[in-house]
Amino acid sequence: MEEENGIKTLLSKLGQLIAVIMIIRYALLIVENYYPFLPTEGVVADIITYIGMYAPMALMIIVGLSAVWGTKSDLVRLIFLIICAAIVIFTFFPGVRDTIVNYIGVSPAA
Repeated sequence: MEEENGIKTLLSKLGQLIAVIMIIRYALLIVENYYPFLPTEGVVADIITYIGMYAPMALMIIVGLSAVWGTKSDLVRLIFLIICAAIVIFTFFPGVRDTIVNYIGVSPAA
């Protein structure tokens, strides 16, 4: 029980950190719209782009994990973890995705 509370606390803090990073990014982009000061190329621009692409997905997974971790059902946890794994695999590992799709024999929608 104590370990479960520790994990939920860790997930909560991590979710809060990602949410704050997302808010800062959106605030920067709003200010950037009126007073351009951010570089359009380079590392800073790439970081801002990656935050915009992957932070919402990370936040949803972390909040979902926090919610599922409070349930007593191991089956619900397992199903959620399988869904999260599929999301991560299909997002970050297109070669694995293609292998799985070819193995199943279903072509993705164009």
